Amino acid sequence: MPDARTLRSRARLHVAVLALAEEHGLEALTVTAIADRAGVHRSTFYDHAATPIQLLQAALAVELDALREQYLTDVAPERLRQALRDVTLGVLRHVDEHAAIYRHLDDADGVALQTFLSAHFQESSRLLRRSGALELGLLGPAGGGSTPGSSPREGVDAAETAIRFIADGVVGAIAVWLRGPEPRDPEALLALLAQLLPPWWPLG
Repeated sequence: MPDARTLRSRARLHVAVLALAEEHGLEALTVTAIADRAGVHRSTFYDHAATPIQLLQAALAVELDALREQYLTDVAPERLRQALRDVTLGVLRHVDEHAAIYRHLDDADGVALQTFLSAHFQESSRLLRRSGALELGLLGPAGGGSTPGSSPREGVDAAETAIRFIADGVVGAIAVWLRGPEPRDPEALLALLAQLLPPWWPLG
């Protein structure tokens, strides 16, 4: 467990990197600029991250992880649909609050945004699978219907494929939403996602 001084330094670095990224974009994220903004030594920066982008993602992950903890811990299967709606809406509001930063991430060839947010959604889904709340059977043979069945496709991890498919699709929708007109409406995007996602994914 980090000591109080380490936690204070981490919090100051997170505030600094978020502010710099929002105000000036990713090109402003240098170790020196972040350390100066946070009021810490350059060496302190490296106690918390190897690169400015890594620190930025860690700062954003603090809020995302808090949402996961709030909504997805010990979810009963019968509450899964509502829990997924609540956590997805929370993530959309988080993205909207930090829209300038996420647009900068998307400008980096879309790779930074896609990788970062998709990894978060994937881990949330795996957490729900491990807890038994989310059940994803192996996908059945082609033409077997829209609901996951029990016949595996040789050499394919159907559950992991489904998790990645959903995560990447949701992040793609978020990227389009970020480029749309303001003010953005997280609840409107949530409603659209519920329509777009397959019926076997418990969000709609």
